[in-house]
Amino acid sequence: MMLLRCLVPFLTLLIGQISGYGSGAPSFTCSTKMPSHGAPAQTSPATDYQITTSSSTYTPGGSITVTITALNGKVFVGYLMVAKDEGTGADLGSFSIISGGKVMCGTTRDQGVTHTNKASKTTESFTWTAPSNANGNIKFEATIVQSYSKYWLNVHSDVVTLASAVVTTKPTTTVPDTTKAATTTSVATDKNTVSTTVLSSKPTTTPSTTTTTTTTQNTDKVVLTTKLSTDNDVSTTKSTTTTLPTTNQPPATGAVTMDHRCGDTRGCFVNCEGNDCQYVVSWHYRPEYVDFSITRKVTGGGSKWLAIGFSSDPKMGDDDVLHCLSDSAGHVTVARSYNQGTSNQPIANSQEGISSVIGSYNDGVFRCSFRYSQVRPDPDNRVKRQGTSRPMIDLHQHRHLMLGDGPAFGDILAMHKENPLVTAEMVNLQSTDIIGDVARYPLVKVHGCLMILAWIFCTGVGLVFARFYKPVWSNRTILGLKVWFQFHRGLMVTTLVLTLVGFIIIFVEANGYSKISAPIGKGYVASHPILGIIVTVLTVTNPIMALFRPGPKDKNRPIFNWAHWAVGMAAHILGVITICFGVELQKVGAPKYTVYVVIGYIVYHVLMEITLKIYDLFAERQNSARIEHMEMKNGNGATQNGNSFRPEEPKRDPKDSIIKKLLLAFHVAIAFAFTLTLLLLVTQY
Repeated sequence: MMLLRCLVPFLTLLIGQISGYGSGAPSFTCSTKMPSHGAPAQTSPATDYQITTSSSTYTPGGSITVTITALNGKVFVGYLMVAKDEGTGADLGSFSIISGGKVMCGTTRDQGVTHTNKASKTTESFTWTAPSNANGNIKFEATIVQSYSKYWLNVHSDVVTLASAVVTTKPTTTVPDTTKAATTTSVATDKNTVSTTVLSSKPTTTPSTTTTTTTTQNTDKVVLTTKLSTDNDVSTTKSTTTTLPTTNQPPATGAVTMDHRCGDTRGCFVNCEGNDCQYVVSWHYRPEYVDFSITRKVTGGGSKWLAIGFSSDPKMGDDDVLHCLSDSAGHVTVARSYNQGTSNQPIANSQEGISSVIGSYNDGVFRCSFRYSQVRPDPDNRVKRQGTSRPMIDLHQHRHLMLGDGPAFGDILAMHKENPLVTAEMVNLQSTDIIGDVARYPLVKVHGCLMILAWIFCTGVGLVFARFYKPVWSNRTILGLKVWFQFHRGLMVTTLVLTLVGFIIIFVEANGYSKISAPIGKGYVASHPILGIIVTVLTVTNPIMALFRPGPKDKNRPIFNWAHWAVGMAAHILGVITICFGVELQKVGAPKYTVYVVIGYIVYHVLMEITLKIYDLFAERQNSARIEHMEMKNGNGATQNGNSFRPEEPKRDPKDSIIKKLLLAFHVAIAFAFTLTLLLLVTQY
C-alpha cells in the first residue's frame, strides 16, 4: 500500500484522471479560479446556478449574506467564490462561515470561500464583510463544480453598489422670488464629491432643479444630466460629458499586484494570493506583434536578468528566450537568446523584433515591458544568417511559457538560483486566459517516495535489527536462519531495489546527470545529485561485500564486520541527509516545513539507538551481577550432598526480554509514522 501511495503521481500521468479536491480548492487556484481537473470549463451559461445577495447595496465595513443556489433539480459538489471590485478586478473583503465551507485566499486567508467535502449540495450561504475603505461597486464571482469534469467559471451575482456612491441634489423653491437664486451642482467621482454653488443677483423665477451624476469606474468621464422645471410646466434637459484628469496610482513600493486587464484584454501567467502577487506575466496579442509585461519579486542586488522562455515541453533545452537585463545602474535592456541544454546562449541578432522597452529594478521588484514583432525576416536574409543567428520566435505556435531570473555578469546570464516556473499546459498567446497552474514533475515525486521508503523506513528498521536484536528470538529461526538476520536481509534488499529504481527514474527525468538550481541562501541543496550517486554506490557495494563474507571463525571476519558496518552506516547517514536536501528542491513541491519532519526523524532515530544501547548495557550488568552472586553463594566447584555444583548457564539471553520487543514494536510504528507523513507531504500537489 505504501508503494501504491507513492506511485499515485505516476499513475495519474498515465490514466489522466484523479479525484477532485474533496476538502476544498487548493491555494494555488486563488489567482486563477481554475480547477486542475484536466477538463475544460463549460462554455454554456450556468443557468442551473445563481449567486444572490441579501442586499443590492453595501456600506464600508458592513456585512451582507451571499448564497450559492442550485436550480432545476441540479446540485454542486465544489466551489470557490470571491468578491471582486468591479473596476480593478481585485479581490475584496472577507468571508465568514454560516453553515458550511471554509475561508481561504489573500494575505488574511479569508478573501475567498470554498467547499470542505465532496457531498452534493443545493445551497450554501456565507457572510461577506466589506473593507472599511471600500469605494466601488462589487460583484461576487465563483467557480462552481457540478462533477469532476463539468464546471463553470465566472458565475457571478448582480452588481452590489456602494450605498454612498449615488449623490442626488434637489433644491426646490415653490414661491417665485426676485432675490438671488442659487443653483447647486454635485459631481460624484470615485474618490470625493465636489459641490459648487453659483449666486446670481439677476431677478428670476426659481425653477426646481434636479441634478443626477453618473460615474463609471476606472474612467475619467463624468456625465451630468440636469432637468429644470418651472411653474409653467416647461422643462429643459441638459446633458454634459466632462473629462476630468485622472492619474493611475502606481503599485505600492516593493509590491506586485494583479493586472486588472488579465482575463479581459490580456492573457496572464500569475501567482497571486488575492491582489498580492509573486509574479505577473501578461501579454496582449496582435497579428503583427505581441506586447509583453513581466513583473516579479526578486532578491539580491547588482545586475539581474528576468526572462520568459518558449518551449515545446516543460523542460529546458532548445528554448527561445526573451530576457530583460538590468545593469548595476538600473538601466534595463531586452534581448533574444536561447537555451542550449540547461545553459543560455547569446545570438547575433539579439535585438531583432524588439521595441518599446520600459523597465526598472528597485525595492526588490523587477518590472519589464516590451513589444516583440511577429513579422518574419526575409527568407533569403534568414538563410544567409542561419549559421550565426537564430530565426525569429514564432508566437503563433502554442508552447509552454517559462519564467526565470538570476544574476548577470555584463551581458552573460548566470545560472538561475531557482528552477524556472513553467506553465502546466502549452499556452495560446491569442487567448486571454489567466494561468496559475505550473508544471508538475510526477517522476521527481516518485523518486522521492522511493527514497523515503528505502532510507527512512527500511534502513531505519533494518539497521536496528542488526545492531540490537541478534540475542532476541535466539532459539528461533525462519527458514533455517536467525530471525534478526532474515528481517535485516529482507529490509536491506528492499532498500537496494528501491534505491536502484529511484536512481533510474531520476536519471530518466533529468536526461542524465545535471546540475540543479539551489534556492537563494540554500546552496547546500545543490549537492543533492552527487550525494545521491554516492549513496547508490554504497548501497550496491554492501551486498557485494556480503557475497565474500568470511566464515565465523575466519581471522578476517572482524575486518569484514567493521567494513560492512561502516559502509552501511555511511549509506544511511548520507541517505537521510540527501533526503533532507531533496525535500527543499523546488521541483519536489513539498511544503517548506517538510525538512523539519526529516530533522525530527533524525533526532528520534539517534535517541532510539541511545535508548537501546543503554538498555543492553543495563541488561548485561544485571546478568553479570546475578552470575557473580550465584558464584559467591555456592563457591566455584563446591559440593552439595557430595555432588559437585556449578551455577546454571542462563537459558535465555537477558537482552531477549519483553521490554526489548516492545521497544522494537514502538520503533517500527514511529518509523512508519515518519515515513507516511513524508510520503503525504511529498506527493501532495
